[in-house]
Amino acid sequence: MSRLVWHYHRVDRAYYEEIAGQLHGLLVRLDDRLPGKDITLIAESIDANELGLALEQMADVLSEDEQPLAPDERAEMLALVERMQVGDRVRVALRFCPER
Repeated sequence: MSRLVWHYHRVDRAYYEEIAGQLHGLLVRLDDRLPGKDITLIAESIDANELGLALEQMADVLSEDEQPLAPDERAEMLALVERMQVGDRVRVALRFCPER
């Protein structure tokens, strides 16, 4: 494997591992507001490297029950939206979540 390809692969993997870590951290912080079955499903999406899907699922479940979010939780989720470039679904869903 060429050095360039190896370096790209390593950076790519590190990027995904960092995002997955952030998503797992959010899942832990939000576990009191997410049903157990949804926590399991979201964790499985993260572990399967379906990171955008996991973030969307998290936002969808929170919005369905209009669960409150602390400003830092909302900011972290929106920062992930920007970083991952996943579109507006998360942003729209979070509008249904009041401030905590």
